[in-house]
Amino acid sequence: MQKGSQLDLTKNRIWKDRNIKPEYKRLYAYLYQKGFDKISFHINVGEIQNITHITNVGLRKCMKILEDNKYIKYIEYDRNLYEVTIC
Repeated sequence: MQKGSQLDLTKNRIWKDRNIKPEYKRLYAYLYQKGFDKISFHINVGEIQNITHITNVGLRKCMKILEDNKYIKYIEYDRNLYEVTIC
């Protein structure tokens, strides 16, 4: 992304992707804005729980589906702690 670019998810292919559940799209939007203009970023399940009710198992499942569909890459480097890269 170029310096000074603006956050815009309106034309993102995820909105028409029928493989992704609506609640996963909401989480992706959160991850996208958190990682905007960064190579990678770190999150924990507690941070996500501030915006939606989700367990660590649920978050891991969601991120696995997003990764399988090439929206993100993630690594769980410690319990409940993740490094995420937006593809």
